[in-house]
Amino acid sequence: MDLQEAICPKCGGPSPSGDICGKCRASGVDWFSCENRVRLVRCPNCDSMQDNTGWTDCERSREDLEYEKAMSAIHLSQDIQNPEISINLVENSKNRSFAHIKITGSLYNKPVEGACTVEILWQHDSCDRCSRYHGNYWQGLVQLRADGRKTTNEEQERAKRIAYQTEEELQLLGDRLSFVTRMEEGREGLDIIVGTQTLGEQISRYITKRMGGKYTLHPTLIGEKEGRRLYRITYAIRLPRYTKGDVIYIRNTYGEILGAEGKTISYLDLVSGIPRTVPESTTARYIGSVKDGIPMLVIYQDGETLGLMNEETGTTEEVPVQSWRNIISGERVHIIRDNDRVIVV
Repeated sequence: MDLQEAICPKCGGPSPSGDICGKCRASGVDWFSCENRVRLVRCPNCDSMQDNTGWTDCERSREDLEYEKAMSAIHLSQDIQNPEISINLVENSKNRSFAHIKITGSLYNKPVEGACTVEILWQHDSCDRCSRYHGNYWQGLVQLRADGRKTTNEEQERAKRIAYQTEEELQLLGDRLSFVTRMEEGREGLDIIVGTQTLGEQISRYITKRMGGKYTLHPTLIGEKEGRRLYRITYAIRLPRYTKGDVIYIRNTYGEILGAEGKTISYLDLVSGIPRTVPESTTARYIGSVKDGIPMLVIYQDGETLGLMNEETGTTEEVPVQSWRNIISGERVHIIRDNDRVIVV
């Protein structure tokens, strides 16, 4: 050794700066540590996971979750450079695994190596959403009704689809507690019981936007919590008086309802064949429904007149030709009566 070369005052080995060399500094440092035991908490019903912030939906595998948890149990010195970590997971039972960990790196320009074992415990607990869902918890009630009539099966089924689509939309946005608790069909319509007022409001807005009508809110005080009043809200939806396939007398003509959206209704003018849209508030008189029309056979056309026959009774009717329709002899149509008027639908 060159007599002028600096040495480590601890071991006598070479040290460029004359201070304690990297080897001696590394030997006196606890450059890593591992937690002996970590826990993973999973909901047995929906597989969501609990962390420090609460519950989150999770579709990751057991191996991925254990690997991530084992990594979080390792604590390295801020002076370690180029660390490399290998983890070997061994499943001991359904509720217990062991992570055998090997760590290498560089500390003060000297290679270091270490190993440890972390026990991973699995615990199962019902998450916030499942606890509320299975406890029949609810904050809102969406009542689907129609103005002056009963809701149809088709309307109820469409409302159900909208409710479940809205539930999925909010949960994908992270609103875990927005769930449909249950649905109940009654004589007048459908009741949709929901876990949050956010979901109730959103379902009501979507239904009235897509199916027409309007809704009103009716809160009920149910108690207090930490000085805050707690309410359950009923969202009373009223669908339009008319539904698709209804025949009405409106603006001095007969029309077949095509649909409703927002505050308007659309109908087919049965005289001109022109689709029209009017405000929901437009005065109209209900005549009947296409599905209740009487089937008739077209037996002749004489100028502007069609001859129709009821095949069951043999009775005949004469009605004006609809210029916008190409009806030929032998074709079957349906009629609805309005007192002494006969309407082909």
